[in-house]
Amino acid sequence: MALLLSFPLLLWLGYSLPLNISESLVFDYRNPTLLAAVTSAFVHFEFGHLITNVGLYVLLIPVLYVLCVLSGRQQQFRVFAFTTFVAFPPVLSYLNLAIARSSVTFGASGVIMVFAGYLPLAVSEYVDTNFDIGPVSVFAPTLFFASLGFIAVLGLQSVLLQNPTVLLGTAGLVLAAVLSTVLYGLSVYDQTDNTRTKIKSAMRATGYTDLLLLTVLLLFVVPIIAFPASPQVDSGVLNLYEHFLGYALGFMTPYIARTQFPGLY
Repeated sequence: MALLLSFPLLLWLGYSLPLNISESLVFDYRNPTLLAAVTSAFVHFEFGHLITNVGLYVLLIPVLYVLCVLSGRQQQFRVFAFTTFVAFPPVLSYLNLAIARSSVTFGASGVIMVFAGYLPLAVSEYVDTNFDIGPVSVFAPTLFFASLGFIAVLGLQSVLLQNPTVLLGTAGLVLAAVLSTVLYGLSVYDQTDNTRTKIKSAMRATGYTDLLLLTVLLLFVVPIIAFPASPQVDSGVLNLYEHFLGYALGFMTPYIARTQFPGLY
């Protein structure tokens, strides 16, 4: 819990550093170092960049924590949060080297998107535990693939109409995401007894409905903020590649751990 509360303070500390020190802590693709791979996540040069990341973090963490508490997954949340803070800053930094370019990366948005990627799994466990709608192994991928199609359109919206190849590729990706969502959704429906009754019961539950609606809202709002119409900002270009990686790994890591190593949590 202390680590969760201290993260925004660490981001503010990184923002408050003198410019020359901050510049030395960014992850330079031409000269990558392990230290910079870790510290770059805490560096912000613009107040707007900082407040956006902190704001999303403040929105996501309480919702994720409440979902996990109400589904009896506090230990899973603690392990996931610790892993995210310790492992993902350097992992995301070094994954940027997969695309050769002369640039730098900094900011906590990739880490924030890791937490966002945990939402489909957390809400799936919540509805499975409290309303017997599932199973999680099927419902979680349903939500993930649905959000992935949405993210594909958002992430490429700035070039969709300018490049027919990108448009065609995006259409194929969205179609694959929609088909995957439908297939998983039908599987959930088939494997859940009295599905309609349970969904109606969930929607009538006081307090529970508000939490579900807030979670669904975050599943849409966070990608819209993370993948804007124009990735151009004052300090350069938003790293949409890292945003996507963070979201995907944020879902796949705990999902695979849950299904392959159930005793871990």
